Amino acid sequence: MPKVSLSTWSLSVKMNSQRAIQFAVENGFEGIEIWSNAFDFWPRTVTAKEIETIRSLAREHPLSLAVHFCTINNNLADLNAGHLNESMNQLRETIRLCRRIGGQLVVIHPGTYSDVVALCEGFTNPRFTPAVLKQAALDRFKKCLKEVALFAESHDVILGLENRSSRPDCIQSTVEDLAEWVDQVNSPSLKITLDIGRAHLEGGAGSIISALGDRIQHVQLYDNDGTGTDHKELGTGTIDWKSIAPFLKSFPGMLSLKVMERKDVEGAILRSKSFLNKLLAKGRAAAA
Repeated sequence: MPKVSLSTWSLSVKMNSQRAIQFAVENGFEGIEIWSNAFDFWPRTVTAKEIETIRSLAREHPLSLAVHFCTINNNLADLNAGHLNESMNQLRETIRLCRRIGGQLVVIHPGTYSDVVALCEGFTNPRFTPAVLKQAALDRFKKCLKEVALFAESHDVILGLENRSSRPDCIQSTVEDLAEWVDQVNSPSLKITLDIGRAHLEGGAGSIISALGDRIQHVQLYDNDGTGTDHKELGTGTIDWKSIAPFLKSFPGMLSLKVMERKDVEGAILRSKSFLNKLLAKGRAAAA
């Protein structure tokens, strides 16, 4: 059975992580994906008291917990070795933090091409052509995946590599890239976080679900109109939710709502939760 969960990112325009976690508990969510960022819930500033509060809430209710790695200025394909090392250090710290709060999964993004790639358009130096630099970034990313998967495995944490090919500077070009990278690393600690909203922009959620299969460990849910990554409440965009309901109802992990409607932050979340619960109930009824 899936666990209807909430990403604290959905509430970040209005409240901090601790208050967002309380909101999730008060409104009956079964899991929480905590958004780590440079200003709130960063591994180097989270206190022991905050960790114990989260652990206690998770035990009491109970809750499944995940942490979304801070993506602000972190890049697992950075061509600057110093920046790359810092990104890896922060990811290791995030994995440790996830384990300390009792979490099971850390969401990570594929790396991005450095700005230097675009700046080198027209260069004749063979070391600095865009194609060479892009390949170097990809090689660094693959190496990072292997290293961090081993680290996550040693901490009993799973990494969920999120689909991001709709972003122009992402080193992921297709859904097959994700599958290939996960298969090459071949670690029980490297799986996929499926972003349904982006999948809608990348060829369709249904086809991507079929292509990724049991590599999917975690799912993020929001709606959009198929032209951009607006995180609309469920049922207000053009995603065909009925067509993927069988997958959602049979999914054994966290279905994490990641909606953000700035004019009605809490209302959009709660309406999306109701929409999802009805969708799952209909799916179960049809299967019975």
